[in-house]
Amino acid sequence: MSNPSPDRVPKPQPSRSGGPPRPPKRAGRGLAGDSPELPYIDIPNPIVLKELAAAIGVKPYILCADLLRIGRFAVTGEELEFGAAAMLAKKHGFQARKIG
Repeated sequence: MSNPSPDRVPKPQPSRSGGPPRPPKRAGRGLAGDSPELPYIDIPNPIVLKELAAAIGVKPYILCADLLRIGRFAVTGEELEFGAAAMLAKKHGFQARKIG
């Protein structure tokens, strides 16, 4: 196969100026190490996976996939103990509180 436009030559890339690498940027004052407080979610023990998904605001199959990653198979109508529900809530940005 021949090139349809042989007169087109790619432009050379600009070269980097030498020198040592720059130091990493510093965080703003008072921000390093401060993590925002996660919102709380009240979780009964046990909780149905579908209800947990609705409370967190994700589809139930997302929570099923998260559980499969840690080696646990669950369906949408299955009850979860508080530990697993709290782990899923934390993964999706919530801090779990046990009720009941």
